[in-house]
Amino acid sequence: MKTIHYLYISIFFFLCFFFLSIFIINGNTIFFDVPFYEWLRAFPLENFFKFVTDFGGVFWICLFILIALIFLKSNKDRKLLVAVMVVEAVSNILLKYFFSRERPGFPHLVEESGYSFPSGHTMAATAFSFLMIYFIWESKLSKTKKVLLTLLFLSYVVIIGLSRIYLGVHFTSDVIGGFCVSLGLVSFAIFLSRSLK
Repeated sequence: MKTIHYLYISIFFFLCFFFLSIFIINGNTIFFDVPFYEWLRAFPLENFFKFVTDFGGVFWICLFILIALIFLKSNKDRKLLVAVMVVEAVSNILLKYFFSRERPGFPHLVEESGYSFPSGHTMAATAFSFLMIYFIWESKLSKTKKVLLTLLFLSYVVIIGLSRIYLGVHFTSDVIGGFCVSLGLVSFAIFLSRSLK
């Protein structure tokens, strides 16, 4: 993919986040927030989602980053990974306080504190996973391995996002917002990195 395309992708996802944020700026819910939660809760997956949701938390994300730093061969890639994850973490804190959206009134199946929008677990999982997908496709791995690893990381993002909704600690729009802003950050970081190169 050409370097400029990453800038276009970044702008697209930042715009998606901007338009989404307009609807929830005053703490409003979006038309799909409650219906999707109710549909998802119809599945008996409480134990599964309680188990997997922690893999999007601070401890596991930090562990995944350390493991990735060991396997990444390029210092530039290591610096990019660390820089993006730091920016993602700071951005999530700032955005949560800016929007100050209260968590859903659904029954919380796990304990969470703080504001709701955008989802921190989703932001962290998305930023890490899509950077890894970028590194994978820039590597010399076989196409089969690239596809399998990509599917693995995409599944990780989806499962973490769904777990936050299922457990009642985030609205669907919180998860979508986290996904959009992280993709915007990652794409822009890749654009800057490749431009400097």
